[in-house]
Amino acid sequence: MNKKFKLTSARKAVLEFLEDSSFHQTAAEIHQGLVERLPSLNLSTVYRSLDYLIARQLVSVADIGRGSPVYEIVSDQPHHHLVCLNCDHVYDLDHATVEYLFNQIEADQSFEIRTNHLVLYGICESCQSEE
Repeated sequence: MNKKFKLTSARKAVLEFLEDSSFHQTAAEIHQGLVERLPSLNLSTVYRSLDYLIARQLVSVADIGRGSPVYEIVSDQPHHHLVCLNCDHVYDLDHATVEYLFNQIEADQSFEIRTNHLVLYGICESCQSEE
């Protein structure tokens, strides 16, 4: 990325925390994970840092049914999720699975899709077998 931006200590800490995380984090979880290292960090600073990083396309935000938006590092390859409405498990969905759909929508609607994160809700196989 060639865009210039100012990376304050809080922004850098949030970015590093998300880079080290293997799953989506809420702002409160990010704050909780950083407050020991940065005791003066408050939750509003985390939100402002996230807004800044989202605007520069370094971090993405999504609603995966956890009650609060979740954040993660933007990757080079779009990725998507299936979220079980019963057990709340989040499954990764490879972009190749929905790429045809995206391409078809773009062609049919003359619409350029810019999302890098599709979330679909349903019932997982395990929960289906329990019903």
